[in-house]
Amino acid sequence: MNDKEHEITFGTLTPDGLTNVRLIKQSDIGRCPFVIMVAEHYREDGTCKCDDPVERERMIREWEYKPEDFKNIPLKEK
Repeated sequence: MNDKEHEITFGTLTPDGLTNVRLIKQSDIGRCPFVIMVAEHYREDGTCKCDDPVERERMIREWEYKPEDFKNIPLKEK
């Protein structure tokens, strides 16, 4: 089985083709409590940033999540 079959391709579509390409495993996206389909929400190791205070603030500000949505997700210590 080809591992690439289980990755989602993210990128920027331009008239010249796809640029800024990033592949993220479906299983990594599935581990995110909210299954967010935005490449920037995932670290290089595949973990989501729901536990990052800056990302969490952005999610609340830009994506209309509520602080109580994160009640079972502890913040990552730096």
